[in-house]
Amino acid sequence: MVRNFFAFLGCLTTVAVGGLIAWSCRDQIAGLYHSTVESRRAVSGADVTVGPVTGRASEAARRAAERKERAIADRDGPAYVVFTADEMAALIESRLDAGARRALDSFRVTLADDRVALEAALVTDVVGRDLLGPLGGFLEAREPLRLGGPARLATAGVLLWRPDEFVVRSLSVPPAAVPRLVDRLTGGDDGAFHIEVPSTVGDVRIRPDGVTLYRWVR
Repeated sequence: MVRNFFAFLGCLTTVAVGGLIAWSCRDQIAGLYHSTVESRRAVSGADVTVGPVTGRASEAARRAAERKERAIADRDGPAYVVFTADEMAALIESRLDAGARRALDSFRVTLADDRVALEAALVTDVVGRDLLGPLGGFLEAREPLRLGGPARLATAGVLLWRPDEFVVRSLSVPPAAVPRLVDRLTGGDDGAFHIEVPSTVGDVRIRPDGVTLYRWVR
């Protein structure tokens, strides 16, 4: 009986010491648990964060984008279509007005959550060297340009892409001046690119893995 009592007392002491160690190391244990769970999720493909995806315009991408547009425009077509970054680059390029096409060359499109960014070579002679005011004198004939901002469906058949980021070379334009510079590219007066889409489209969602156009729900 005495032996059993001391054995029980020894087990109780071990449990108590273990509990104290676990409590003092609770943050480390929790961190190990979460890292293990996240690693398993990454391996299984669940909850993996996708970074921005960049695409380039091509004739094949343009044809693929147009097929998807025809599909969602059809009365018996799918409820939604997803454009890849390549297809979105081709779609934007094909819908630019003549002035913007002359001013932008070799461009690519990057998709992120709720944002579209366009990087291109800006032909400064087309838009004018006074584009950046006094700094325009430092511009070369071709300069790297980056435009970025959200896009939304304005009305049936029109997707509005409204950049809030305008960077020439490494010169970042103040946000208040961006709409005026966008208008220099588009010839418009609202600081936005108007991208034609089928009139059957009722909503849009932008993610790194693609731009989804949803059909109107009536």
